[in-house]
Amino acid sequence: MKLKYNNQIVDLFNKEDFPKGPPKKIVLSLSGGCDSSSLAFLIAKYFPNIDIHPFNSKDEDSLIDTECAINVHKFLRDKFSNIKDLELFDVKTTDPKWMKIGEEAREKHKIMVNGKLEYKWRNVKGASKALQNRLIREKMSKKYDTIVATGMSCNPPIQIMKDRGFYDVAERKRDPGDFESLSVFDIGPTFITYTPYIFTDKKFVAGVFKEHNLLNTLLPLTKSCAWSSTLEVCNKCFWCNERKWAFE
Repeated sequence: MKLKYNNQIVDLFNKEDFPKGPPKKIVLSLSGGCDSSSLAFLIAKYFPNIDIHPFNSKDEDSLIDTECAINVHKFLRDKFSNIKDLELFDVKTTDPKWMKIGEEAREKHKIMVNGKLEYKWRNVKGASKALQNRLIREKMSKKYDTIVATGMSCNPPIQIMKDRGFYDVAERKRDPGDFESLSVFDIGPTFITYTPYIFTDKKFVAGVFKEHNLLNTLLPLTKSCAWSSTLEVCNKCFWCNERKWAFE
């Protein structure tokens, strides 16, 4: 199904990627942010026959994210019967063991982005969290025998990020351009991650909230700031800058 918001199109569960039709169930990473919240809304609304099994990584270093995910889940479940129970998994980004694993993985796994070799994760903390989340996605995928959907989108245009001063705090792997590093499917050895937003930026996400009258209901339940442990925003991190740009 082709969905257009802010002149960008996402083709959810299209025939090319899903020749047998949409799956009967999916696992969905519900982070507490506006990207995953909007994706959950769209799938629940336009694919009522798909059972959505959401989960959240309850990070000891940022418990407010899980509080937001719980509130988002309640809002969506009150509207859609195909939203199932929210499952929580404990993680700790700064766990010394995982920080060491993240550091080693970050140096080992670099990718080509716009013709330049870049780190897959911007810093060690990002690698630690991503690797722990990957294990959780694997568990959920095995439990429900289906794909895992995430709301990860593409970065804003590079010149926009540079002009607004947040290019250097962005993950290079999501930069627009030749898209060497991007695909709607991340196919691992044991499970598949589906990222339908990956060729659109957060302007698309903002369009979902605006056109479905969610600006005063669902959006305030979400949190984007990565550097604050409260609902207060830092206005310095990539996520704060990206959200401000998207919704202006």
